[in-house]
Amino acid sequence: MKLALALIPLAGCAQLLGLDDTRFDQKDAMVDAKSVCDGVMAQCVSSSGRSVCGQLVDTGTMAGVAVRAPGFTATTCVAPLAADGPCALSVYGQPVASYFAGTSTDRVAGVIDDCGRFAIPDVPATNADIAVVFDGAPIVESTTLLLGRATTPGEVDSGVAATIVRTATESMWAQQIDSANPPGLTGSFIISYATTSSDPIKARVDGGGLQAVPTQPWGAYFTGRPFEAIDKTQLATLPTSSTVLVVPASGMHTVDGSRPGKTCSSAMIQAVGGAVIHITLKC
Repeated sequence: MKLALALIPLAGCAQLLGLDDTRFDQKDAMVDAKSVCDGVMAQCVSSSGRSVCGQLVDTGTMAGVAVRAPGFTATTCVAPLAADGPCALSVYGQPVASYFAGTSTDRVAGVIDDCGRFAIPDVPATNADIAVVFDGAPIVESTTLLLGRATTPGEVDSGVAATIVRTATESMWAQQIDSANPPGLTGSFIISYATTSSDPIKARVDGGGLQAVPTQPWGAYFTGRPFEAIDKTQLATLPTSSTVLVVPASGMHTVDGSRPGKTCSSAMIQAVGGAVIHITLKC
């Protein structure tokens, strides 16, 4: 039987996936009553490495909602996997360079609970750039990049908001881009721009603008809440969203953005065939 998700709005949460401004604070939720989902998992500790902990966050029609199982009890998920919800997923962390290269030998397995909280213990502290990767039947491979994290061992990167993209959401976005010929969206990046400006931001790849689908690099901007729905007529971000989907060609590329009088921070990216990868850029 397929489980419905508990809808827990993250009002006020920045939802920015990168090390900067990626903190999920339970106090941001609309209901202030104490919950078993408050705080971090018991497994969110470090010894030899530097652990990564946080909360799963949805996209599409439930954009900005914490992913939780109905009747959540803060119980760690165990096999067999559930049909839906956080316990339908697995998680691991590894250096970004290894993730881009398709290497599997240095993956560090993590745990998830029915609150949608996750913990990846003792990811090597020497790696400043980490990929946090979720997979499971209800979603496309959904990855959060933590870029430029501190490298002090024995500490924790906590409160990371990790966005997942459901297979149904991928289909919805593709239909919104081209209902006659919906493009595949795996191998793409969903980008948040952290900004205090209301000016529109235009995404750039290798210094140039986005092309029309299917000419790479192509992209489309989100409307409504961040990562809610795509408006194919938009030519830049909206103040309510500041998010964009970008589909680069193969190989390594530099992605950034620009707004009047400002060039956004940049990141080196590489498409991963079956994944949708989330990064945050400052602008």
